[in-house]
Amino acid sequence: MRLRFFSVSVLLAFLLFTGTAFSQTFTGLFDGYYGYNFNKPVDQNTPSRAFDINHNMFSLNYAEISVEQKASPVGYRFDFGFGDAARVVNSSEPSTADLQHIQQAFVSVKKDNMTLDFGKFVTPLGAEVIETKDNWNYSRSVLFTYAIPFYHFGLRTTFAGSEKATFAAYLVNGWNNVRDNNGSKTIGVMATFKPTDKLTLTENYLGGKESPLSSDNARHMFDSVATYNMGSMLSVMANYDYGFDMLFGARRMWQGVAGYGKISFNGKDTGFKLVPRYEYYYDKNGATTGMDQVLQEGTLTAQVVTKDAGTFWAEFRRDWSDQPIYTNFREDPPASHLSQGTVIVGYTYSFSKEVK
Repeated sequence: MRLRFFSVSVLLAFLLFTGTAFSQTFTGLFDGYYGYNFNKPVDQNTPSRAFDINHNMFSLNYAEISVEQKASPVGYRFDFGFGDAARVVNSSEPSTADLQHIQQAFVSVKKDNMTLDFGKFVTPLGAEVIETKDNWNYSRSVLFTYAIPFYHFGLRTTFAGSEKATFAAYLVNGWNNVRDNNGSKTIGVMATFKPTDKLTLTENYLGGKESPLSSDNARHMFDSVATYNMGSMLSVMANYDYGFDMLFGARRMWQGVAGYGKISFNGKDTGFKLVPRYEYYYDKNGATTGMDQVLQEGTLTAQVVTKDAGTFWAEFRRDWSDQPIYTNFREDPPASHLSQGTVIVGYTYSFSKEVK
C-alpha cells in the first residue's frame, strides 16, 4: 500500500513539474492536528467525530493531491489522498478493492451549459466537505458525520441555467459504495439558487432502496443549506437534514439542524476569524448512530489565515447526548457521562498550479 501511494505521488509530481499536452490544474493540501479529549479515553479514540478521532497525539488528518482537466468537451478529475480522513470516508465500502486513497475519479463531457460526469465523486449534500480548508470549523459537524453520505459512484449531470441558478441530477449505486451491495439504485436532484450576491440557497434530495438486508428499505434524504454574507466582516450559515427509511417494516427517522457564524475581524479573506457552531441532532431508533438518542454540540473555532494559503486552527468543542455514551477515565472506577470536551490545534496548507 505504501508503495502504491508512493508510485502515484511520484507520477503526479512528475506531471506537475514537466507538463503535459493539455491544460491541467494541480492542487495539493496538507492537514495535520493535535487533539486532546478531557475524558482521556484509554483507547485514544474520540467518539462522535468524523476525522478528528485521535486523543493526545499528533495526527495526519489528510494529505491530498488532485489533477483536473476541465471538460472542453472532455475532461477528468482525480483526487488522491492519504490519512485518517481517507480511511474513515471509505470505511463502509463494500468493494473488496482498496479504494480508500481515491476520493474522486471521474470523467466529464460538456456540451453548452450541460456537463455529464461518470465515476466516483463526493456527495453534494451538506454544508461541509472532506477538506478542512474549505470549511468554517476544523472538526466536522454531527450532520456531516451521521446524517449524510460521503460519496457516490455513478452518473451526475449538471445544468448551469444562469448565474443565479444551477441544477443537477444523479443516478448512483447508493451511499458510500463504488460496488453496489443491493439490486437498487439511488436517484438524486440538486438545485442551487443565488438570488442576490449575499444569499445562496441549496436544496438536495436522495432516494432509493439502499439496504442489503431488507427489500422494503426505501430511504429518503432531504438536505437544505442557506448561506448569507451580511457584510465583509460577518457571514452566517444554516444546514437542515431530514431522512427516513424502512427496515423490516419499521420506519426509522433522523433529523438535525446546524447553525454557523463567521466573524472576519479585518473584513478580508486573510487574518483572524472566529467561528461559533451549534447543532441539534435527533436519531430516532438509532438509524445512523446505532442508538436512540439526541446529540448536541457547541464549537468555537479560531482561524488565522495567512497570505501563503496556510491556516492555523484552534478549536474547543463540547458534545452532549441524552444517553451516557462518553466514558470518563479520570474517575476511579471509570464512569459513563453525557458529555465530552475536546481541544484541537491544527494547521492546513494548500497550493494550486496550472500546467500546460
